[in-house]
Amino acid sequence: MDFSKKQFSQMTLSEKLYIVNNIYVVYPRVKEIFSAIDYCHHFSNLKDEPECLFLKGETGTGKTTIFRSYAQGYPRQETPIGTVVPVLYVTIPSPATVKTVVTKLLWELGDPAYDKGTIGSQTIRLIGLMKDCGVELVFLDEFQHFIDRDSAKVLKTVSDWLKNLILDTKIPMILIGLPEAEAVFQFNCQLSRRFANRHHLSPFDWQSKSEEFRTFLHALELQLPLSDESCLASEEMALRFYYASDGIVAYVMKLIRYGTHLALQQGKEKLDLNVLAIAFDKYVKADKVPKKNPFLNDEYLRYETNVDVQQESSIIGATNQRIKARNKSNKASKILHK
Repeated sequence: MDFSKKQFSQMTLSEKLYIVNNIYVVYPRVKEIFSAIDYCHHFSNLKDEPECLFLKGETGTGKTTIFRSYAQGYPRQETPIGTVVPVLYVTIPSPATVKTVVTKLLWELGDPAYDKGTIGSQTIRLIGLMKDCGVELVFLDEFQHFIDRDSAKVLKTVSDWLKNLILDTKIPMILIGLPEAEAVFQFNCQLSRRFANRHHLSPFDWQSKSEEFRTFLHALELQLPLSDESCLASEEMALRFYYASDGIVAYVMKLIRYGTHLALQQGKEKLDLNVLAIAFDKYVKADKVPKKNPFLNDEYLRYETNVDVQQESSIIGATNQRIKARNKSNKASKILHK
């Protein structure tokens, strides 16, 4: 959404809050994933088997948001001949069994008898419905539910069923889950081969990705319905945000959205330290104990050095913390200096 400062001044509070709640930044790594999904979607019909993809990432990195953004271009439609569902999205239930998964898929497609029948008859109905509804791409979220939570064993029956569904429908599928979900592929080689295309959406890395993080903050600020500059991408503010969020997009967005909400209510035209401090205490602090509020004190400045040391130690494999590397990497402040 591109709006001028003049347009912001003419908007109501509700209109501005709507913009804030719908901000979405497509940064380089996300663009790469979008491109990979688009390839699976539109080029699978040129192959003997559909092109599938596995997207893993820690909680809060934006995996599910990627689907929602992509699916906006392919909305469900009601036509005179029936419902058209170009992109089907399902959250895998827990516990994941063939019965619960096929039932959920039928329910999402609108089958009135979604929970009726044997697994075999449900699967046959599902295959027919996917064809009738014009399903072109399937997203299955929470793929880690294919691993039994109590025994940590991979649920082979449901993974085999999924493999067969791909073969029978020839529809590309995108699996989304936490990193531990990748263990499923170790126990099902045939499923693994079909999801050899894998992407990892990790949190921003301060030392090696600091420029990307600051670019992300800059892109966020450009979309804010505020007239004055908040300088979110400045060296100081970026480090405050990184300390608060550990580079996890979900926490950044909580700070941005609630901070902007407070600023607008208070008649402010930028995000200052006061509103961001309140946003941190209300929406982030509980998950970041014992961190101190980086918008109220300078504790975050020591964090920069700690991150440098930790990342450097992991690279050189140091086991003695008293040993200091002679060729120490540049500090984040130098990397970020423009």
